[in-house]
Amino acid sequence: MTYIRKEHRRLLSLCDHKLIIPKEFIKFRKEIEDIHNLIIKSKGNKCICTNCGNLFLCLNKVNSYFRCPKCKERLLIKTNRLTHYIFRDNLQLVDLIEDKFVVRTFELYTSYSNKVVKHYCTEYMRTLIIDNRDYDYVSNLISNHMGYMYVSHWRNHEFWRKRCLRWSYRDVRALCCPYNLKKLLRNTDLKYSQLWNFVKHAGYIDTVHYLEHIAHYPRFEYFVKLKLYNLADDVDKFNSISNKFEDVFGVSKDFYPFMVKHNINYDQLVVLKCSKTPNIRLLKALENCDDLWWFTWFVDIKTSWRKGLLNRKNIHDYKDYLTFCRKLGYDMKDKKILYPTNLKKEHDRLSELVEIYENEINERLMKERYELLKKNTYKSGKY
Repeated sequence: MTYIRKEHRRLLSLCDHKLIIPKEFIKFRKEIEDIHNLIIKSKGNKCICTNCGNLFLCLNKVNSYFRCPKCKERLLIKTNRLTHYIFRDNLQLVDLIEDKFVVRTFELYTSYSNKVVKHYCTEYMRTLIIDNRDYDYVSNLISNHMGYMYVSHWRNHEFWRKRCLRWSYRDVRALCCPYNLKKLLRNTDLKYSQLWNFVKHAGYIDTVHYLEHIAHYPRFEYFVKLKLYNLADDVDKFNSISNKFEDVFGVSKDFYPFMVKHNINYDQLVVLKCSKTPNIRLLKALENCDDLWWFTWFVDIKTSWRKGLLNRKNIHDYKDYLTFCRKLGYDMKDKKILYPTNLKKEHDRLSELVEIYENEINERLMKERYELLKKNTYKSGKY
């Protein structure tokens, strides 16, 4: 067992004795338990929801998702021949002990076996945040077998130990309980951060990272209030001094309804800035594409994508092709040149022309250099 600082031992012990499972977390856990269920399908398209017991008919195929007509949960459809199925989710609860944040990490483990669903929720890690530094401690319930880390829900908690570096639980992304955050943060420097609204929509996050860094950015509150939750996740990438919408996001405020509707992320915003086109299919197709700004100097992004020239598969060939066109002195305003009907064929053809062109230039330069060097020759009767 690794050494734990005396002060940290005291805080962990205090947590054991004073911290409880609040009603807000019980409500949150129940919401996740409800989606840890299945729709069991038998012959004749007869289905039963393991969450509410509702019987109904459904034409959807096995392994697809369907929303139960009664409890309204969107659940996975499985055949009635299924004997065993497992759900796992990491849940996190933020708490305070002596004005210090404690992030409590749980595993919600749900098993479906012989038509019976059972839920187990066990706390296996605590993170103390002291002076904006985090210290991770894992329970004896953490086990290691064949290199796989798992939580022993059937054992009793006995002690905490310092997290080993080879155990990656600190880096876990989890669903954070939002219901107690506003009350918890009201006397801290995050009281206006809107972190409680963010985690409702964020899904899996590293809660510790937000408490230490992201939620402290002044614009984090602004992005959350705008309901741009995915952009709030990358708030550290925005460095505009001005607070005007267009200066901050790089696009007109006319695009705001579209941005909210699709909750676009930072990579999609880059595509939107380049294309000025509110088309979510375009944004998803071109997000994470390299050098997208480079293409805006020569072609229309929307047109290139629509013609199948600009996508993750062709982007490097298309950039090479346009570079070849420039080297060969082609008219970079001619649409027939900018948008070839057969990119691969034209790319290979221009590649050969550029090679010939560069060889001719190199040959001419070599001759000019040779004539220059001839002036430096020396000859005598001895040499």
